[in-house]
Amino acid sequence: MAKHSRNLIIIICILIFLLSLYLSVFAGHLTLTFKDFIDFLSFRSTDNSNILGVLRIPRSFKAVIAGVCLATSGLFMQTMTKNPLVEPYITGVSSGAGIALVTGILFEVSPFYYPILAFAGAITASMVVMSFAGLNKFSLVKLILIGLSINIFAGSLMSMLIITNSSKSHNMMVILAGNLNSSLFVYTPLIILFVIAMIASIFMVPKLNFYRLDNNIVSVLSGNKKNNGIFLVVLSAILASISVCAAGILGFVGIIIPHLSRLIVGIDFRWLFFVNMLLGASIVLFSDFIARNIIYPMEIPLGIVLSMLGAPIFIGFLIFKGRNFSA
Repeated sequence: MAKHSRNLIIIICILIFLLSLYLSVFAGHLTLTFKDFIDFLSFRSTDNSNILGVLRIPRSFKAVIAGVCLATSGLFMQTMTKNPLVEPYITGVSSGAGIALVTGILFEVSPFYYPILAFAGAITASMVVMSFAGLNKFSLVKLILIGLSINIFAGSLMSMLIITNSSKSHNMMVILAGNLNSSLFVYTPLIILFVIAMIASIFMVPKLNFYRLDNNIVSVLSGNKKNNGIFLVVLSAILASISVCAAGILGFVGIIIPHLSRLIVGIDFRWLFFVNMLLGASIVLFSDFIARNIIYPMEIPLGIVLSMLGAPIFIGFLIFKGRNFSA
């Protein structure tokens, strides 16, 4: 791809992100202005500045975190496995988070602690899956199969808990469908973990280009392939867990966005990594805007909107790519 074409694509992706961010923060049933934003920055308490500070900006911040983490995690997992259908939740993240949240609702734990429960459950499930996959004789195929098995088992368990607790089933289903309502800013450790995970991801980018090559060449050029692989899987699980903590269980982002990014900017990770993050954040921001406003004053769970948008995009992508479809 020519340099000027790539630069143009990156500029367009940045503009798409800024437009999505604007819609998420300022647009909606109540349209806010930059004056309201200045009031918020100046600590002038008005109704609109309070809406920005308490509702809109926290939601947008969490949407960006969720989108970036899922897109990055999906890109890493698909690159590692060379499988275009692998998603971030293959390490058991969604299963662990789902069971933790359903259990929390069942025992009437305060919603304030839902993000903590989700993160703890996600990390625990990931550790179980990776332990079964075996760190000494690490196998990506084994990891995928065990992850699928754990997800199926956990999904059945969650369904049983929801069906047998009808009085709380609505809350369980809404929480599992993804939302950005709970306050994230009080969880400073989560933000710190996000920053650390993204810094680690950036440092891994130069090595990711080698994973498109033959396995023997990868081992020679990128150092210890096994250790790099384990580190990438662990990093992907942490990124997906952060996303679950911020926004619940969101589908399709980790599958679709890496493919779309490769389609428009190519397979060079120096550019792919950045575009992938921008598109991941953009689709979650835009989906949250739709979720809040399409049937106002009701709010559709974010995960449902993402699935409704993601499914046709993914099908269209498969048709467009045809026989050239690959990771």
